[in-house]
Amino acid sequence: MIGSWLSLFSCISLAQNNFQINELCQVNIEQQQKVQVPSHLEIPEGGWQPVTLPDNWKNNWPKYNGGAWYKIRWGWSCRDNIRLAEPIVFGIDYLNSAGAVFLNDDLLWSDQNLQEPLSKSWNVPRYWILPIAGLKQTDNELLIYVRGYSFQGAGLGRIEFHNVIANDQHYSKKIWDRRTLFQINMILSGTIGVISLIIWLFRRSETTFGWLALSSLLWILFISNILTTENFPFPSSIWASKANLIFFILYMHCFCLYLIRFLKQKFQRLERGLIGVTALFSVFIIASSLEYLEAVLSVAFVSYVLLYISCVLYVSYWAIKTRNGEYLFLMLCLWGILLCVIIDLIILGRTAVSEFSPLSPYTSPIIILFVVLIMGTRLNRNIKKIEKFNTQLESKVRQVSADLNKSLSDQHKLELDNVRLQERINLSHELHDGLGGSIVRSMILVDQSTENISNRQFLSMLKLLRDDLRQIIDSGSSIDNKVPETPVIWIAPVRYRFTQLLEEMDIAVEWSFPKVWQREPTALQCLTLIRVVEESLTNIIKHSQATKVSVSMEYTQPHQLTLKIQDNGVGFNPEMVQKNGMSIGMRSMKMRIERMGGMLDIQSVKGNTCVHVVMELYQP
Repeated sequence: MIGSWLSLFSCISLAQNNFQINELCQVNIEQQQKVQVPSHLEIPEGGWQPVTLPDNWKNNWPKYNGGAWYKIRWGWSCRDNIRLAEPIVFGIDYLNSAGAVFLNDDLLWSDQNLQEPLSKSWNVPRYWILPIAGLKQTDNELLIYVRGYSFQGAGLGRIEFHNVIANDQHYSKKIWDRRTLFQINMILSGTIGVISLIIWLFRRSETTFGWLALSSLLWILFISNILTTENFPFPSSIWASKANLIFFILYMHCFCLYLIRFLKQKFQRLERGLIGVTALFSVFIIASSLEYLEAVLSVAFVSYVLLYISCVLYVSYWAIKTRNGEYLFLMLCLWGILLCVIIDLIILGRTAVSEFSPLSPYTSPIIILFVVLIMGTRLNRNIKKIEKFNTQLESKVRQVSADLNKSLSDQHKLELDNVRLQERINLSHELHDGLGGSIVRSMILVDQSTENISNRQFLSMLKLLRDDLRQIIDSGSSIDNKVPETPVIWIAPVRYRFTQLLEEMDIAVEWSFPKVWQREPTALQCLTLIRVVEESLTNIIKHSQATKVSVSMEYTQPHQLTLKIQDNGVGFNPEMVQKNGMSIGMRSMKMRIERMGGMLDIQSVKGNTCVHVVMELYQP
């Protein structure tokens, strides 16, 4: 497409017949002609017609697609018959699309492909140094073959003759304007695209950078048409032209979406419609025949230029409405780009293409400047937010640390109080269940005794109380105590203490225990069960008026130990006793059993009271 624009305006260039080589010598164009040919292998004798260069086939051979020969007859002359000692440099501004150059029937240069897919020479100015020894002073002939398509602006650009020094300066300027600027443009666009893509990959929510990255890629594909000299990988020049315009409309589509996203706007219906229009244009471009291709390409190009202008107007409206600094800066950049394009079109309409230095390629640095400033502004704003957040976070951490230290201190104090309270509760339970039971037994012995108690017997009772007190003191380390070898050995001390007392009160007692442990309980579990037996027997002695007592233990399951204490006394109401809080011993038994993961059940009626304990033995 860009090649066709250059050649489209080439007709405005003025023909030149004399070229100054130095102060004394010049080249004179004697004749310029052209003729249509089916092949570059054929040079016809007739059919030649005069032509003025630069020549665009649209002006005199509309809709012609094929090849043509250009014949240029020229000579050189110097004042005062001075001999020309330096070589002459012959240059062609452009050649659209592919071709070859001959001097006096000798081949100077040829494109790689003179058949489809054609090479591209419209984007490369060319020159050749012609030694004066190989030239005639008059009647030199240049034959230039050109092959192309009329709708692409096929033809031959301006020809020039210079000396070596002047040509070097002239050629360097052309290369800068037509190639170097666009190479820089591609590099900058690629840089923008890569940076935007990386940002988008790390932050998918920033769709603005995603659209900018995609539009940068499409722009590179579009302007690469200016730098490539072959149509690879496309099968023909037609397909390359179609692809180039599809890249253009996709670029405009994505860039407009980037502008909308930058404004933090979203128009779902409009965007979906635009996707449909872009897809439809792409289908039309691909399916268009050569006859209608020029019209389709022109309509598509103009439509998306208008779309871009519409987006610029909307950005301007929104920037002025919101008075956002970033939006205003974007508006200035977009209008700067449009201004450069308008100036290029005005200058191109009044100047020869060969003397034209476009401003449009310089718009890419404008976009780069915009992106860098915006990203820098946003980065600075984000850094300030982070610094502010870090300051607030540091203050909050200090406050939370202080609160946490206070909370931990309070919790530690509370835990100490709880430990002290628990120790007091445990001590009270132990005193009640252990020492209390021993005191009750001693009191009953004293009360039931018909004779005075001897010193020896009284000392024995005191030693028993002392042993119970020691057992209470040492119960805190009962975890480390060893479990008796058998249940019979385990229950023997309690059995010895209560059997004599129960028999003296005419209470028959029956003991039933397994001979071995099927699964051994822990020391704490053994102590808990002992306390339950002691408390139950003490209550029987004090309150039951029973005549028969049964104490038994068995394994109902391999990991479940059951203890039962039964009597035939007067009974009581367990719920009322527990509800009124009259039995410290009952509450003590219940708490002990539950701490061990067991269950205590008391059933009592007149003539049958049963204390039933189930202890789970989960240790291996």
